[in-house]
Order: sequence, then C-alpha cells, then structure tokens
Amino acid sequence: MLSKWLGILGGGFVVTIQVSAMTLVLSILVAALLAMMSVSPWRPVRGLASAYVDTFRSIPILALAISVYYGLGATLHHLGIEPLGTAVAVLTAIESAYLAELYRSALEAIRRPQWDAASSLGLGWLATVRHVILPQALPAAIPITLNMAIAIIKDSSLVSLIAVSEITLVANQLIAETFEPTRIYLLVALLYVALILPLSQVSRRIEVLVARRLGLQARTDQEKTLQRLSIQAEARAG
Repeated sequence: MLSKWLGILGGGFVVTIQVSAMTLVLSILVAALLAMMSVSPWRPVRGLASAYVDTFRSIPILALAISVYYGLGATLHHLGIEPLGTAVAVLTAIESAYLAELYRSALEAIRRPQWDAASSLGLGWLATVRHVILPQALPAAIPITLNMAIAIIKDSSLVSLIAVSEITLVANQLIAETFEPTRIYLLVALLYVALILPLSQVSRRIEVLVARRLGLQARTDQEKTLQRLSIQAEARAG
C-alpha cells in the first residue's frame, strides 16, 4: 500500500521539482537585473526597480496565483500557456522580488570607496559593477540563492490550487480516494524533508567554501583589476 502511494506521490514530486527549478532559474535572472537597476545611477531606473519589488513583495503568492489563473485563464489557454507555466510565472514574479532585495543588499554591502576608486580610474558604471563590485558581492549571493531555493520548494505547494499536479494536489486527490490523510501527508512531509535537508547541508557547506576560497579569490581579482587600471591610467596620463 505504501509503495503504491509513494509511486503516485512520486509523479507529483517530480512536478514540484520541475516548478521549483524553473522558478529558481528565472528568479535569479530577474532578481539580478532588478538588483543592478536598484543600484544604478539613474533615478528612473531605480524607481522602476523599487516599484516592482515593493509591489510584488506586497502580494501573497496565493492571491496572485488565483487572480491570474481565474482572471486570465481563458486568455492564457488561448495563448497555449498551461497551468504549469502560469505557476512558474507567478512564483517567479514574487520570489524574484524578494531575491532582488537580497542581491541589492549584497551589492550595497560593498563600501562606497570601492565605487569611488573605480570611478577615479576612469571606469564607467557598468564596468565598475562588472570588474569591481560583482566579484566581491558574489560570495554573499551564493548562499542567499541556495536559501531562496529552499523557500521556493516550499512555496511551490501553493500552486496546487491552480490545477498544477504537484505533490500537494496529488496528495489531496489520493486522500479523496483512500481517506488516509495522516499517513499520506506524512509521506509528503518525508519527501520534502528528503529533498530540503540535503540541500540545506549543501548550502551550509558551500557557504563555508565560498567564505574560504571564493571570497579570497574575489578580493584578489578585484585588487589586480584596480592595479591594472591604475597602471593604464598612469600610462595614458604620461
């Protein structure tokens, strides 16, 4: 009996992993763009990023998912967008807003003299971010991203209410057939633990490795970049 239930739940668990993985990748891309916009020297760009982040951080995932699914369901179906795509889009919209704030904090943690030093060497804003700021912010961004991955996995259970056949929806359907909620939900919990617990351990391990290796390497690369730019500036001045 339990093996049969696990087989059924396993199909939904695969969908949960798919939704979480796609959401994480898209959230990283959107959040990175928003974070760059948030620290840009152009006020309209900063305002646009701030408006996006503030708006989607204020909306519960469940409310947005239901509004989009039932409000735009016919349009989305006409465009060939399945509930899975809707779920990923909704999760990405909200999770990227939270992740963008974390990335922005990592960027702003770099002291202002770093920006000023790069500017004094003739580096533009984009070049400063690429060669000086990002290498130093990356070590802090990696564990942040892994922790967000865990949050996304747990939040993905909410999309069961818009007909996405992830593990929570499959579990509810199985309960309706078997009337065994306790044991089935226990199996669901164990599957989540089996996925999230190793990921948490990996996150801690990577955080330690980043602090020991990537952080040192990032500082070294940044120092080399500034030294090279300083030599080039002196050569042009001479």
